Amino acid sequence: MIQDEPKKEITVDVKDKDAETHPVSTDNVQSHNKPKYEMKKAQLLLVFVGLSLAILSAALDQIIISTTLPAIALEFRSLDEIAWIGTAYLLAATAFQPTYGKLSDVFGRKPIFLMTICLLELGLLLCGLSINLTMLIISRVIVGLGGGGIIALAQIIITEIVSINERGKYQGTIGACWGIASIAGPLLGGALTDKFSWRWAFFVNLPIGAIAFISIFFLLHIPNPTGSIWAKFKLIDWWGTFTLVVSTILLLLSLNWGGSKYAWNNPIIIILLCFGGIGYIIFALVEWKVAKDPLAPGRLFKNPKTAAYFGLNFFNGMGLFSLMYFIPLYFQVVKSESATTSGLELIPYMLGVVSAYIFSGQLISRTTYFSYGLICAFGSILMAVGGGLIGTFSLNTSEGEIISYSLITGIGIGLIMQTTILAGQGVVEYKDMAIVTSLLQFYESMGTVFGVAIMGTVFNNVFNSNLPPQYQGKISLHDFDSSTLGQIPDVIVQTFVLAFDVAFKVVIGMGSFAFILSLFMIKVKPHRDDPKRSESPLALD
Repeated sequence: MIQDEPKKEITVDVKDKDAETHPVSTDNVQSHNKPKYEMKKAQLLLVFVGLSLAILSAALDQIIISTTLPAIALEFRSLDEIAWIGTAYLLAATAFQPTYGKLSDVFGRKPIFLMTICLLELGLLLCGLSINLTMLIISRVIVGLGGGGIIALAQIIITEIVSINERGKYQGTIGACWGIASIAGPLLGGALTDKFSWRWAFFVNLPIGAIAFISIFFLLHIPNPTGSIWAKFKLIDWWGTFTLVVSTILLLLSLNWGGSKYAWNNPIIIILLCFGGIGYIIFALVEWKVAKDPLAPGRLFKNPKTAAYFGLNFFNGMGLFSLMYFIPLYFQVVKSESATTSGLELIPYMLGVVSAYIFSGQLISRTTYFSYGLICAFGSILMAVGGGLIGTFSLNTSEGEIISYSLITGIGIGLIMQTTILAGQGVVEYKDMAIVTSLLQFYESMGTVFGVAIMGTVFNNVFNSNLPPQYQGKISLHDFDSSTLGQIPDVIVQTFVLAFDVAFKVVIGMGSFAFILSLFMIKVKPHRDDPKRSESPLALD
């Protein structure tokens, strides 16, 4: 078990134009019925525009890169190493995500958020100016540090300036930003690469981040904790941060390389998995025995509801990104569609995700009738059923079936995405709000990696075991590109269809696990302005 430490109080100076400086404790002072820092409506909306633009910039960068990879590989003549462009971002964004909650607790939300925007902008600029692949990969690490922080911190800041009663309405816009990026990203990236250069896929994002920075810098007024820099540095769980980052990087490398660059039984993959697992054990021991102010307090994992939210985000992340990755791939290989056209096939799926994300936020904000668990349970069922239906895709599947199956699955995943965040924020004291929010994002990010790795492994095993004998050991998915997809023999196409269908059915398992975890929160309902409940962060019925 990870040991809990006594509460620490950090004093901040609140400087208002019409008030004197006065000390305020950051320890559980926020009522769930109103925001900790209230703003005028116009100011709040402008701040939220800044937060949304920052999220849009981070999301757009993740998605637009996919259409630029062939041009980058051609210019730098480094096809074998091109995957590092995505891997570098993923490692940085995921591994450091949990630390941003603690950093914002110690140094303040605003300065850390502005720092992440600067990292994103610097990384994007360097990506566009890269003179070789090594410089580009290093630049992607910088972008990942910024993008991962933006995604976590934007939602943490929302908890400061919006009451939990209204939070779902505002956070729905974040889902809309992801939806816009997922649809516009591939089209914009392809158009810029074809007409100008792949470098403009990075440059085009710079103004968005700049506007976000200006908006937050001038309009967001959240006081920072006082004290010397040295005193603040001493509050950081450095050993916990180090062991978590190293362990996560080792695990992510094994999951990214396994089944693609190396076989799963390759000694390199086994060593990475073993050391990654050992690293997580060391991390738990550090949090339990060494850390004075743990990065992951044990009290969060002792609470079955909070632990269930982490698990739900993990399995939901598995389904979310694995389908985003494999659905376009299916249409490229089986239907011989171009990368751009196959990306358009994702629109029904993403519309389902975004619309359900927004709807669940509105539902939670407007009524207490439905519990968090009930919403997640319904979403889990749709996710599992939709995954099973997508697993029936064939050469004869109609466009109407493709759209409806994708839409059902997307709605299920979207219902879970925001509900777990609002639920996790609603069951903890204010002092744990930032770390819970960043951990929820971390588990979702880890789920995306596991989901793609598991689905990819299932795909490869089914494909290889059903490949006709004359093709055994001579062909794989990576042997085809856009110029040769239409020349795949019919017998190979049928094998691809079978492998994709079995891989898609893995989502049934993801949805089933998510359903089981949702039962732990079936009685937890949204908190409301009820005086009888004002002292409790939970509303249990």
